Amino acid sequence: MARLLADPRLAVTDTTIVCLICGGAFRQLTNTHLRAHATTAAAYKLRFGYNSGRPLMCEALARHYAERAVRVGLAARIARRLIVIDPALRRLGARRPITLEESLNRRDAQRRGRRMGGVELPAPD
Repeated sequence: MARLLADPRLAVTDTTIVCLICGGAFRQLTNTHLRAHATTAAAYKLRFGYNSGRPLMCEALARHYAERAVRVGLAARIARRLIVIDPALRRLGARRPITLEESLNRRDAQRRGRRMGGVELPAPD
């Protein structure tokens, strides 16, 4: 569990997502399950460092939902764009808090970029 708390991305696999509160493995962390822990999806993501847009479900289920959305043309039905509706969002530009998940992804990408010929260069201090 300590390993999952240090890197919450490991809690999400192709077939399961592990609840970082109780350690249970599920296909999806539902609002009902999160309510049992007296939390919400947004609070859970914030607490454990997930990106706010990450679905709390296993990768296979997320793929299934994405394929279904493409098949039924869901994107064409979405008519509102928040940045157009609220000009204050445009003034903010790209400023937003960086989550633990995002910083871990960036760190891993930088490490992959430093590898040359199978030899990993030391990380900058």
